[in-house]
Amino acid sequence: MAKTKVSREMLLDGAQMTLSAMIAGTMGFLKQHGIPIKDWVAYLGEQFEGSLGDLEGEDLAKVMEHLLALEVSPLGAEVLSTESDASKAEATVTPLPSPSVLGKFGTTPRELLKGFGVTKKEFETIFAMYEPAARAIGLEFRYHSSDDHEVLILERYEKW
Repeated sequence: MAKTKVSREMLLDGAQMTLSAMIAGTMGFLKQHGIPIKDWVAYLGEQFEGSLGDLEGEDLAKVMEHLLALEVSPLGAEVLSTESDASKAEATVTPLPSPSVLGKFGTTPRELLKGFGVTKKEFETIFAMYEPAARAIGLEFRYHSSDDHEVLILERYEKW
């Protein structure tokens, strides 16, 4: 077997492309079989509910930094901006699936999603998987989308 030298950047791009295709493919399969995508995303979130446990009580900026570095960036999103204070951390990231990553492989988010019968809005629900982990450490995770970016928000639950 011939060995091909591939740069780390190309390996990361390939992994992000594969991950996007697997997420879209799974969502398409679920839709085709009448299983709500939101149930699958909730299941994923529940499985990783304890994943932020070491960050309980930490500064919101640190928790957001963790999410961005180890959860969101591997999906192919690029961080555009972040801001935080004692009660809220917010990050603006590029949309998913990543147009820049998919473009390197000759496709677009629209083409990828259309191939699996998934909408952009359905694909973006993958962010909801972070809700249980945030809730487990006393935080609320929310997101909202536009055509050119996603906004991710972490806030401390208000005391009643």
